[in-house]
Amino acid sequence: MTFSDLQGVLLDGRYRLGARLGSGGMSVVYEADDLRLLRTVAIKVIRGQSSHTLVERLFREAKAAARADHPAVITVYGYGTDVASQLDYLVLERLRGSDLATRIAEQQRLSVELVIRVGLATSDALAAVHGAGVVHRDLKPANIYLSKRGMRVDEVKLLDFGTAKHFDLQTLTAPGQVLGTMAYMPPEQIRDSKHVDGHVDIYALGVSLYECLTGKLPFAQTSAAELAAAMLLGVAEVAPLREVRPELPAGLVALIERCMQRKPSDRFPSAAALHEALAALGSHGERGS
Repeated sequence: MTFSDLQGVLLDGRYRLGARLGSGGMSVVYEADDLRLLRTVAIKVIRGQSSHTLVERLFREAKAAARADHPAVITVYGYGTDVASQLDYLVLERLRGSDLATRIAEQQRLSVELVIRVGLATSDALAAVHGAGVVHRDLKPANIYLSKRGMRVDEVKLLDFGTAKHFDLQTLTAPGQVLGTMAYMPPEQIRDSKHVDGHVDIYALGVSLYECLTGKLPFAQTSAAELAAAMLLGVAEVAPLREVRPELPAGLVALIERCMQRKPSDRFPSAAALHEALAALGSHGERGS
């Protein structure tokens, strides 16, 4: 059985797979019908031959999202292994809308109002995630979803905890293994993805907000290898945000630049502190475009 012909497959006698929604390096996501509760869900299935580590990551993803228990974190309904097909899967809420990366590709530069709203929701979600003893480690626009539900639009949802680190569980990160997406990783994560804390997510959110406002990443280096080397040497070239968009509020520029500081101690001390700073920007009228 291949991942190109899973439509119609019934998992555990309950979930009927439908249209393919997307795929990543290790998994494929399908729309599915929950025949027991009569609702539409999304099913993430591990791609190819499942290893013990991949399965463990999948199941830890479910637990990480559940532990956060926050409205801006995607809801995970369950996980399991279908004996008949030997497919390992995760059951998620079915979101409708688009991820932030798609919105950036379509519109290039997003409004200050939307960017602050995304930052507020994401930082609040990260505060809950970190409070539950979890570090996301792969925060980026592709993992921030702008969901539409009824009359509500742009409801932010944080996705994909497949590379999350749990402080109270034995790590699955092998020595020398780099987990995350290079363009959103601070130096300490490039050096050692195993021993990181919530500061890496704060950095990644800063890069993501910069990208939202400019339509591009802040670094001059174009390849992952060049960027990694420049980051580790402390010579990564960053285009100042005010040079790219001079009209941006000074407070928002300073906030994003603080998130992206090379040293963790120079960033916000916590996601909760970042959320407070973003809320203050909004209350002081820095939402203009």
